[in-house]
Amino acid sequence: MKNRIEEYRKPLGLSQHRLGKKVGVSRISINKIETEKNIPILKLANDIATVLGVCIYQIFDLDGEETYKCTICKENKKNCG
Repeated sequence: MKNRIEEYRKPLGLSQHRLGKKVGVSRISINKIETEKNIPILKLANDIATVLGVCIYQIFDLDGEETYKCTICKENKKNCG
């Protein structure tokens, strides 16, 4: 599953290790998700988005269309997170 973890993580000054600590997984797990080698379970995906301060749809391509959008975010003209 495509994602934007790195794109949102780096401006916050979060390393993979620090993000992993915040969501309760290892740096290796975060790396495997970022590099699309593993797909996170829904709870972990949501926890990552929450730590990054945005809606899960802003981080993960859940519909397979690479649109990275949420209809709620669009309707309210803000991020769900």
